[in-house]
Amino acid sequence: MTANARNYDSSRRQQQGRDRILEAALGLARARAGWNWADITFKAVADAAEVSERTVYRHFPTQRDLHDAMLLRINEHAAISYDDLALEDVVEVSRRLFTSLSTFTPELSTRALPSAAAIAMNRERMQALLRATEGDVRLAALLDVLWSNETYERLAVGWQLSTEDAVEAVTWALEALVSRRRPGDPDDR
Repeated sequence: MTANARNYDSSRRQQQGRDRILEAALGLARARAGWNWADITFKAVADAAEVSERTVYRHFPTQRDLHDAMLLRINEHAAISYDDLALEDVVEVSRRLFTSLSTFTPELSTRALPSAAAIAMNRERMQALLRATEGDVRLAALLDVLWSNETYERLAVGWQLSTEDAVEAVTWALEALVSRRRPGDPDDR
């Protein structure tokens, strides 16, 4: 190699290509309703990144690898790390995560649409919570989230809590919220 020849850094170029593909995949995910990314295929990502499918496969051998990298990138963008997470950090970390998630289509559920009866029941519960909290929308919404089937399922399936432990966890959280702020109290924002 002559003194005037430049070193070619292929690792830097590979990283730029990987980043381009990953950002294209995240762009597709932001446009999707929910977290079911099954339709974020190698072909769709390749088209969005303006590269060949082969290039996508070179950086991400499986769809799982691509989706895992997408989740890691979401956390990077939000400056979130779960390493050494302390209890006093939970509020700030959740704030950063939710702010980051707001860049995605907000429909997080990919389930079938609920029946008309379930929609009516949910509406009735929401109205009752708004009345009970004297119109405090944030408190009513948090109570509603804790009172949901999704919360129970997350505790029972994701955390593998028994029914008794799941009910105890939810009722503890509900009691904590209700006792902290009673209807008519000044807003503590």
